[in-house]
Amino acid sequence: MGIKERVVFLDRAAFTADELPIPNFDHNWSEYPATDAADIVPRLFWATTAITHACPLDAAVIGQLHKLKRIVVTGPAVVDTEACETQEIAVRHLPTSDTPGQSLIELLEAHIDEAGH
Repeated sequence: MGIKERVVFLDRAAFTADELPIPNFDHNWSEYPATDAADIVPRLFWATTAITHACPLDAAVIGQLHKLKRIVVTGPAVVDTEACETQEIAVRHLPTSDTPGQSLIELLEAHIDEAGH
């Protein structure tokens, strides 16, 4: 039995309630309408997957997130990909779509499957 995924969406306000269905894989889901810079590490500390729309994730933040395995970027957020490579954190960007929430769930499910969960 694998470790249960912990998915944290830092700034979900970018999506309406109708746009974001619940993923099908076994997980704990936390979401916040927005996240201030000081709250990023506490909110992601136990996360295996981070979703960010506009919250930047720099090397100082990434260096504190030892459980994080993947980051999904849904918008203009800047993520330090070099720091992610160093910690073997996969970074994926949400493709442009007419149904961004469904695309996000499909991307998450594919991403989790790639990791063998």
